[in-house]
Amino acid sequence: MANTEIFLTVEKGCKNHDTIECQVPFRVNDEYIFYGGGNTAFRKDLRKRYLRYDHEAVPETEIYVVGVNDLPAKNPQRKVIWIGKMIKVMTFAIASRLLDDPAFESLEEVKSEKEPGKNLSPLHLHPLVLMGNLSGYIHRSDHNSKVGKDGIPHWVKDVMDPREKGNVTITKDQVLLEDLSQRTKVFNRDCCFLCENLFFAQTKGIEITDKLIEMLDEKQPGQNVDNPGIFGYKQGRDGKTSMVKQTGAPLHIRWNLAERMIDYLMENRPEQ
Repeated sequence: MANTEIFLTVEKGCKNHDTIECQVPFRVNDEYIFYGGGNTAFRKDLRKRYLRYDHEAVPETEIYVVGVNDLPAKNPQRKVIWIGKMIKVMTFAIASRLLDDPAFESLEEVKSEKEPGKNLSPLHLHPLVLMGNLSGYIHRSDHNSKVGKDGIPHWVKDVMDPREKGNVTITKDQVLLEDLSQRTKVFNRDCCFLCENLFFAQTKGIEITDKLIEMLDEKQPGQNVDNPGIFGYKQGRDGKTSMVKQTGAPLHIRWNLAERMIDYLMENRPEQ
């Protein structure tokens, strides 16, 4: 497992530590996990690393994404709720081709008892093409359909920084580039990825034990890591101590420590 990397991320909105109830990440089947939308900073960094000169890429190292639950207001406890080995990084335009493969039919339509009549598929963007070039996207599902205070729908923000709004035309269900040659600059968040499904919590998450805390503390020395404070604590100007929250890119763990952590997690996966 040489050149192993782990990206440890908090899945915002996924507050159940034993069952994933959100759409990102999405369990396609026993073999695959699809990550579309979700952590903006993470996907933006992946785009810079892998999609600067192409629309899809296979990671050159062993990259694992480890997701933990967001903290609920009551009984704040974290567990590992999914683990995926990254197979492919791609734009949503490339990802849309997955719908042509029967293995990914679960991404075509995702129904919800909480929101009947809606399709919550996280593969929610379909490419629009003009003269062989990507000209924009159409919103093909109801995922991330809310509109922000800035007037920009969340699904648009999945592919574009709001500061680029002057370079696109946004309608009810489409975002169109004003200048096709600027698509890389404007769609700077246009990134999603596919993982091998190594663990996906359906009945029970992976406990964050003292052993795992030791490894997280090794990565973040002096931060007094515990559960639920897996990123440690900080002291404010008022002298009060507060938990460090993940507000941007995931915690990046590499090489020997990453190997040890993945080995430990794989050995301690509960049956689902």
